[in-house]
Amino acid sequence: MNMDMTVLAGKLFPAVTDDMLPCGGIRYYAQSDITCYVLRGSSGDLLIDTGMPQVFGGLKRWLAQFDVRYVLLTHAHADHDWNAAKLQKAGKLLLLCDRDRTLRQNYMSQRVQPTLPKYRLRNYTQWVNGSLFRSPRYEADLYFSAKDSGLLRRLGIDAAVLPLPGHTYGSVGVMQGGVLYCGDAFTGLWKRPDITPHAVSVKCMRRSLERIVKLAPEWLACGHGLPMRFAEARPVIEAYLRADAET
Repeated sequence: MNMDMTVLAGKLFPAVTDDMLPCGGIRYYAQSDITCYVLRGSSGDLLIDTGMPQVFGGLKRWLAQFDVRYVLLTHAHADHDWNAAKLQKAGKLLLLCDRDRTLRQNYMSQRVQPTLPKYRLRNYTQWVNGSLFRSPRYEADLYFSAKDSGLLRRLGIDAAVLPLPGHTYGSVGVMQGGVLYCGDAFTGLWKRPDITPHAVSVKCMRRSLERIVKLAPEWLACGHGLPMRFAEARPVIEAYLRADAET
């Protein structure tokens, strides 16, 4: 994206960062309903997710204050991995769960279904959009097991990878202190806590939501929307799980 397009994108999709609106010390860059995060490390910092094309210019400027050496993708959907190839060319190491390896640039390899009846029509549009819009091709530098909780500590980042399958088979989160960076296991897409509209496995997604409730982090840092306190999300998650148990 050239400079003029970057400026235009910034005007059409204004960014919000932790400097503008602090959220529990979480370092984030939010633009166009997409949110990326940075975790500090002793041997370089970690970027979580990369956003879409219109995000890249502002994200790149925001990242100048950090020493990002690693990029972890919570899953391999285009709105999370579109800028992965650019960052890799800039020398960053890409990390992706091995269960999403075949999902890169191949959205329909993990065909999603609606998580609630109200999302049925939206689900069809997701199939179309996912087939048409494909992120630039890349290979991760490391395809890791979602069960490798010690991965990030070996890279000098005091955090643990958590398997959160459901939205995709390889969806993962990152737990650091009282913050769970949960990707699309839950969402604030509509500026409110809500159930993610689509899942490759609704059954797996429900189990991941149950795990989040048991963890009860102080904050949820979602892939869409600003970080939220878990106290805001918990009633929404529990109502969804309770309704499922009653059907």
